Amino acid sequence: MVKVKGKFKLGCLIALIVVLLLIGGLIFGLSRAMKTVINTMQNTSYGKAAVKDLSSYVNVSGIVASSDATTVSTELTEKVRTVNVKVGDSVKKGDVLCELDSSYLQEQLDQLTKSADRAQDADDYHKTVLRRNLADAKSNRTAMLNRAQQEINKAERTRDQAYEEYNSRIDKYNQLLKEIVEAEPDQAKLLDMEAQGLSQENEALYAQLASLDAAVDAAHTAYDETQRSADQLVQSAQDALDAEAYTGGDDSTGLQIEKLQEQIDQCTVTAPADGVVTMVSVKEGSIPMGGMLMTIEKTDDLVISGKVGEADILRISEDMDCEIKTSATGDEIIPGKIRRIERIISSVSEGAAGGYTVEISIDDPDSPLLIGMTANVKIILKKVDNVLCVPYDAVQGGENDGYYVLTLEPGSSQGMMRVVRKNIEIGFEGDYYTEVKKGELKDGDIVLTATVNDMTGTMSLPEEGAEIPDPTLLGKMN
Repeated sequence: MVKVKGKFKLGCLIALIVVLLLIGGLIFGLSRAMKTVINTMQNTSYGKAAVKDLSSYVNVSGIVASSDATTVSTELTEKVRTVNVKVGDSVKKGDVLCELDSSYLQEQLDQLTKSADRAQDADDYHKTVLRRNLADAKSNRTAMLNRAQQEINKAERTRDQAYEEYNSRIDKYNQLLKEIVEAEPDQAKLLDMEAQGLSQENEALYAQLASLDAAVDAAHTAYDETQRSADQLVQSAQDALDAEAYTGGDDSTGLQIEKLQEQIDQCTVTAPADGVVTMVSVKEGSIPMGGMLMTIEKTDDLVISGKVGEADILRISEDMDCEIKTSATGDEIIPGKIRRIERIISSVSEGAAGGYTVEISIDDPDSPLLIGMTANVKIILKKVDNVLCVPYDAVQGGENDGYYVLTLEPGSSQGMMRVVRKNIEIGFEGDYYTEVKKGELKDGDIVLTATVNDMTGTMSLPEEGAEIPDPTLLGKMN
């Protein structure tokens, strides 16, 4: 009996140990399963399918500036007398910005003007004398020609009178010859004697006609000589007056006066265009260094200048749409476009500092942007509107085997969700989301994006059909 009792106690002990082992194994299995569920809960991220506007873009940061900045400068070295503007002032074209001290220039101008006036008076007197000499020469020419013409007229009258007298005597002689033929002898004798006397007188008068003709020719010759001489005197006077226009004076004084007047005018510095004063380099009493006075920038045509890295420069082009934001304007999106791309880096240091310079214009001239603001710009490479999409990391599979996502549907018990695979056809891939063109997915579906394995650190997803806690109840939704 003792043996039997001892065997019974030993068997009970063994059975108890087996039961305890079974209970421990069950507890261990439940604990391990619970740990797996907890790890899945903690390490899995989730998202939702949603209808969105998708885009891919390149980010650029830059400073808002004017597309047209005008540097106001001067070549003068005069002291600044007054400064009428300060940084931030709006100015209109023609507004007086500052004034330089023109007193020294004015003194020089006054001295040169007085000297030039005296020289001009002397020059005017000399020209007056030359003009008077010309007038006298012309007047003398007229008088001399008139006298020469009078001599011609006198010689011609004397000659003409002599010819008339000679012709009259010839007629009278011929008449006497006729009377002699018809007269009585005594009377004919008297007439003949008269005719012979008249003939002798005619011969004497005829001899004078040649000298009278020569006197007329001489008068004409004298007139021609007088005209040539008088013309020479007039021409000499005219030449002297004309020469004064080329050799009358040194024009350098006039040029100096003109230059000084221009410099005096330049002492009043006016705005060359409308805009905002963004820099003032001088103050009252200072002398402009390097001629720099101030800078005026237009505010109706603003641009943003930024850098694009080598990896992105070939992805962008001019006229691409841009979305502009600043801290001052908050979530407001201000439209813009790429205006210019500098497709060269001038030095290695510039390349290291950011890349290629891109200039972005602002479409709205009435935008709230101000010069000097720091802006963040998205250069839109591609954009699609109002499409169903999922987070980029939710898309699994590949082009050959097809794409799919893992979604969550109600599980076998309350608070649990079952992993379900849904095949999809993808479209445009944005920077964070991927378009779903076809498939069973609908707006609002929960999708799994990734799970991090604590042991390996690798990314993985739960298997299809697995059940996990509802992330919406645990605040795990992204």
